[in-house]
Amino acid sequence: MFGYESANRSLPVLRRLASVVAMVTLAAPAILHAGIWDEGNIENGQALFNANCASCHLVTNEVLAAPGLAGIADRWGSSEEVLVQWIQNPQAAAATGDPYVKSLVDRYVGTYGWMTAQAVSADDVKDIMAYVQNPPDVVASADTGSDCPTIYDALEEEQGANGTIWFLILLTLFLIIALSAATVRKSLEQAANQATEMEDAPYSVRFRAWAWDNITFVSILGLFVVAYFVVIGYQALMGVGVYQGYTPDQPVKFIHSVHVCENEVDCQYCHHSAYESKHAGIPSTNVCMNCHKAVKKGSRYGEVEIGKIYAAIGFDAESGTYLDGEGKNGYQGPQDDFQGEPLKWNKVHNLPDHVFFSHQQHVVVGGLECQNCHGDVGKYTVGRIAPVEEINGLVNDFPGLIELSKPTLTMGWCIECHNKAEISFASSGYYEDMHNRLKDDLRGNEELRRYMEDEKTTVKELGGWECSKCHY
Repeated sequence: MFGYESANRSLPVLRRLASVVAMVTLAAPAILHAGIWDEGNIENGQALFNANCASCHLVTNEVLAAPGLAGIADRWGSSEEVLVQWIQNPQAAAATGDPYVKSLVDRYVGTYGWMTAQAVSADDVKDIMAYVQNPPDVVASADTGSDCPTIYDALEEEQGANGTIWFLILLTLFLIIALSAATVRKSLEQAANQATEMEDAPYSVRFRAWAWDNITFVSILGLFVVAYFVVIGYQALMGVGVYQGYTPDQPVKFIHSVHVCENEVDCQYCHHSAYESKHAGIPSTNVCMNCHKAVKKGSRYGEVEIGKIYAAIGFDAESGTYLDGEGKNGYQGPQDDFQGEPLKWNKVHNLPDHVFFSHQQHVVVGGLECQNCHGDVGKYTVGRIAPVEEINGLVNDFPGLIELSKPTLTMGWCIECHNKAEISFASSGYYEDMHNRLKDDLRGNEELRRYMEDEKTTVKELGGWECSKCHY
C-alpha cells in the first residue's frame, strides 16, 4: 500500500521531470545553434564585417568577389568550431577532412580562390554572424541610391574674368560710345572740309589725321585695349600650374562612386601604399582581379570595361582561369606564351619634380582624410582634381576638413593649409617626441610657450613653412 501510494505520488513528478528533459533535449540544438548565429552584438558585427568581409562578401544573395552570405545559418552543415576555424584559417579547416568544408573547397575555391585568413576571435565571429543574419542597413541602403551618382556633376570652374571685370569692360565701352557720339558732329564737319584735300592722300596719312582729330576717342580706346590685354595676360599667368577640375581619360571607365559609395570599398584597399609611402599608388590589375575574378559584369557598362581588365592580365572569364600559367592561386592555362597589354593609367595628381609630398606623413602623422585633398571621391567617375570650392562644401560632412581659398594643388593652397592646420602633441609619437624635446631645451621651452600663447599649435609654427620641408 505504501509502495503503491509512493509510486502513485511520484508519478506526476516523474512526468514533469520527463517533460523538462524532453524540452531540454529538443531545445539543445536550438540553444547551440543560437550560440553563434543570434547571440552576438549586431552593431559590433557590422563594424567587423565591413573591416574584414565586405570587400568580398555581401549580406545578400548577390556575388561580389565571393558568394553572398544571406541564409548561411541554414546552409552551414558543420559545427560552430569548424566555422570559426574556416574563417580564421581556411586551409587548416580543410585539412581536418570535414566533409562539409571539403564540399565548399570543391565548389568555390576553383572559381573564387582561397578565402584570406581573418584575424578575428570566436566572439568576433559570433558578432559577425549576428549581423549577417540581421543586417540593419540592408533596407536603408536601398533608399540611398541617389547618394551614389553614376556620373559626377562637377561644379563649373571659376574663370579669372569674373562678373565684375566684365561689368567694367562694358561700362568702358559705353563711355567710349557716348564720347564718340558727342564728337560725331565735329568730326563730320571736319571731314566735309577736308574731304577734298585728303582725296589723294595715302590711307596712313588719312588715318593719322583722323586719329589726331579724334584724339580723345583714340586715347580711351587705346587705354581700354591695353587694360583688356593686361587682364587677360594676368589671368593666363595666374593659371599656370592650376589644374582644378582636370579629369583625364583612362583606359578603363572605372567608376569611383560604384566602388566607394555603392560597394563601400575602402580607398586604402586599392591605394594601399598611402599609409606606407610617399605615393598613394595606382592599383595593379591583380588588385582588380581580387574582386573581378568573380564579378564579371558591371552595373553600368556590363562586361565591356571589365573585359579590358581580363585582356590586360590574361584571364578567361568562361573557364575562370589565367592564360599565362602565372596567375593568382597557381591556375594553369592553355596559352603559356600569353603577352597581355598592360593598362596605362593617366596620372591625375602630378606635382612638379621639385616638390616633395608624402602621403604617409599627411595621412598617418597628420591624420588627414582623403577628402581633404581629393574631395568627395564617392561621387566621382574617374579620378579628377577637385576644385577648392567643392572641397570646402564638404566641411559639414567631414569635421576635420580645413576650409581653404587657394586653388587646389598650388603652393598657396599648401601653405594656407599649414597655416590653419592645428596639431595635437599627443596625436602621434612624432609630435610627442617633438614636444618633449622642446620642453627639455631651455630655448625650446620659450619657443613652445610662444606657440601656445593662442592655445593652439599649427604646422607652420613647427616648420611647415620652411622651404626645405617641401622643396628639394
